[in-house]
Formats: sequence, structure tokens, C-alpha cells
Amino acid sequence: MGRVNKKGRSTSEPFICLHRGVTDSAAWKSLTCEAKALLLEIWARHNGMNNGCIGFSHRQARTALRVGNGKVQRAFQELQEKGFIVVHHKGHFDWKVVAGTGRASEWEITGEPCDGKPPSKLYRKWSENKNTAPALRTAGSDNGNRSPSMIEQFKENGSDIGNQYTTTSRKSGS
Repeated sequence: MGRVNKKGRSTSEPFICLHRGVTDSAAWKSLTCEAKALLLEIWARHNGMNNGCIGFSHRQARTALRVGNGKVQRAFQELQEKGFIVVHHKGHFDWKVVAGTGRASEWEITGEPCDGKPPSKLYRKWSENKNTAPALRTAGSDNGNRSPSMIEQFKENGSDIGNQYTTTSRKSGS
């Protein structure tokens, strides 16, 4: 098995430390299965000193996760939007210039220190309130918009909302 410390934990085998601060966050709980698996795959390549330089391409992710290109793209996008990873160097594949030369994107895990700085933990700033615009009120919705005051407001604006409470109704003459 290898060397163990007083508590019986391995001192020589690499591991991924997922703190409760990560797994209890709203961002983690909202991740899809593919995004969680992708984050673990990227984190497995972290050796304690290479954060910000963790190379992982879409092709490698498709192979590791056994999913298609669309799911891999969405997983990378989701991890970036929710603040778990940040791209340091965008990858490219120059197959037209010299055959076979390309470079995978290099990632930073925000839950780990990078370049001597403490972890940024951007996932803590993510909130589930994506749409901050007020909800659009329509006459047919269940938001209580069928009150007589709302109907009068619509009638004053000259719109016929087709509500059963209006005094005039449109009849189609076909």
C-alpha cells in the first residue's frame, strides 16, 4: 500500500481534496454530472505546483468522460461560468500550418493557490439568480394579473388583452 501516517492515511499516493466549502456551495450543487466529472479530471492533473498550467484539451475530456463534443463544450463552459476553472492560455490546433502541432488550453483551478497567490474561489461569488430583469407581466399568466385594476390599465393603453373580464369582446366574423 505504501507509507501511511499516524491516522492511517497515505503519504505517498496523490489525492484530490474536495473541501466542504466547495461541495456545499450553490455553484457545485448546480453543476451537471458532466461538469463535476470534468472538474475532477482536471483536478487529478494538478500536482500541487502546476495550477494555471494544467493542460487539458477537449479531445482528452471527450476520451476521459466518454461523452460527445457538445457535452464537453457545455461542461467546460459551465465550469468557467460558475467560477471553478479559469483559462490561462487558450488552446489552438494549427493543422493547416504544420500537421499535428497544437496546444491544449491551460487551466487554473480556482480552489487551489496559483502563482504564489491564495485561491480565488470564484465559485463562491456565483449565484443562481441569472436573470435579474423583472418578470414580464402578461394578462394570461398566473401572477394575479387579471385583477380589475390591471385590466383597466391595459384598456387605457389601448390593448385588447382578450380577458373574460373586459366589457367589449372581439368576435371573429368568418
